[in-house]
Amino acid sequence: MSKITVAGAGVGGLIAAMKLAQAGHDVTVYEKNSAGDCGYEQKDSFDASAVEYAGIEIPGDFYAPGNEITFFPIDEDVAPLKMPPPEGYKNITVDRKKLFSCLSSLAADAGVKFVYDTEVKSPVILGSRVCGIKTENETVYSDLIIDACGMNSPLRKALPEWMSIEKEAESRDFLYAYRAIFDRKDGDFDTGERYKIYVHSDTGFTWIITEDDCVDVLIVDFNEIPYSKVADELHKVSVRNPQMGMNLIGNGKFMQIPVRQPLAVFVADGYAAVGDSAFMTYAVKGSGIAYSIKAGTILARAVAEDTHGLYEAETLWNYEKDFFNEIGFDACRIALIKNLFPYFTADEINEIFSKKLITSEEVEKLLTGGYRKSELPGLIKDKLKLLGDVPEFRSQLLMLIGWLGKFALLDSFFPAKYTREDAAKWNERYSKFFAGTLPGQNINEITE
Repeated sequence: MSKITVAGAGVGGLIAAMKLAQAGHDVTVYEKNSAGDCGYEQKDSFDASAVEYAGIEIPGDFYAPGNEITFFPIDEDVAPLKMPPPEGYKNITVDRKKLFSCLSSLAADAGVKFVYDTEVKSPVILGSRVCGIKTENETVYSDLIIDACGMNSPLRKALPEWMSIEKEAESRDFLYAYRAIFDRKDGDFDTGERYKIYVHSDTGFTWIITEDDCVDVLIVDFNEIPYSKVADELHKVSVRNPQMGMNLIGNGKFMQIPVRQPLAVFVADGYAAVGDSAFMTYAVKGSGIAYSIKAGTILARAVAEDTHGLYEAETLWNYEKDFFNEIGFDACRIALIKNLFPYFTADEINEIFSKKLITSEEVEKLLTGGYRKSELPGLIKDKLKLLGDVPEFRSQLLMLIGWLGKFALLDSFFPAKYTREDAAKWNERYSKFFAGTLPGQNINEITE
C-alpha cells in the first residue's frame, strides 16, 4: 500500500483518488475550498461515454437529451446556424456542484480521506523527486503526488526547469470569462432554442442557456473583459432573449477557461498532473470534464501497473503515453482548429455562415469531438473545393492543412519510453510547434 496525495479536488483527481483507494492505497485529497463550496454553480454538458469508460455509477437524472445549439453571427441579418445533437449521442448535463458531490461521495465510499479549507502552496522536492506538498498548515510527504489544482496550479509552477513541464499558460491558451445565472421571466419561450451562442467580436462570444427556472450566461473573450463590456453584452443578450431576467441568482464570477492542447510533459518522479493542471481540455468548448474522467482512469491504471511502488517518471510515462494515444493527439488536432479562429474576423465568420461554407452538422461534430483523425483531411479537402471564389478563406484552410500535416510528423517524435533528455526534446518540439500557429509567428521557421 502506498501513501498518495491528491492536490486539489478536480474531476480527474477525484476519479484517480477513488480508483486508487479501491486498489488499497492510502489516499488523501487536499482542497482549498470548503466541502460545500467546491465546483461552480453552473451546468456543463459532456459525453456520457467518459463515465462508461471509467466504469462509475452516476444518478440517472444527470443524463439529458443532447443540446441543439443555435449559433448567431455578429450580423443579425445573417441567418443563424442550427446544430442538432448527433443521432445516438449520450449526453450528461449536470451542475458542477452536483458533479463534485457525486464524485467526492464515490471517492469517500472507496476510502479516500478529504482535507478541506486547506490550500496547497508548493511541492516538496528532494533530489530529482517530488515527495510531498506544503500546505498553509503543514508539510505532507507521500509516495506519489497527483496534481489536480487546476490551470494555475502552484505545484506545476514551482517545478524545476529540468523536469520539462511547462509552467505557465500563454495568452491564447485560455479565455477570460464572466459567468452569471439570472432569473427567468414568465412567458412563452422557444424550447428549440435553449442553447445559443452569439459572436460579439473578433475575439469573443456569448453563450446563453435557458433552463426551466433560470438563464445561464457565459461571456468569453481572448482579451480581458472589463465591467463595461459585461454590462453591454448582458444588455444585448437580454434584449434578444426576453425570457432573461436581470436578477442575479448568486454572484456573477470572472474566471479563466483553458482552451489549449495538453501539456507536452506532465509526469516526473513522484508527480503526475491531471485535468486542468495538465490542460486536458477540449479546446473548442473549453470543457475538460470528459477528458479528465478518462485521464484519471488512465492514471490509476498506470499506478496499479507499478508493482514496485516507486512511481518514477519512467513508469508514470505509461500514463502519459496512453493518454496521448487515446485522447491527447486528437485533442491537439482540435486545438489546431481552435488556433485558426484568430485568423478570421467576425465579418468573415458572417460570410462563412451566409454562404453555408460550413454546415450545422460539421460545427456540431467539432463541438462534441465527433471527428476522428482520419476524417479531418477529407473534410478540409471538401471545403477547399467550395472556396474557389473566396481565396482568403482558401489560404486559411491551406494553412490548417499544413499545420495538421506538420503535426502528423511531430507526433512521431513522442518518446516510447521516458528519459529526461527525450522528454526535454519532445517538450521543445511540441511547444515550438504550437507557438508557431499563433498570429505573427512563422511555423516553418519555428519547427525547423
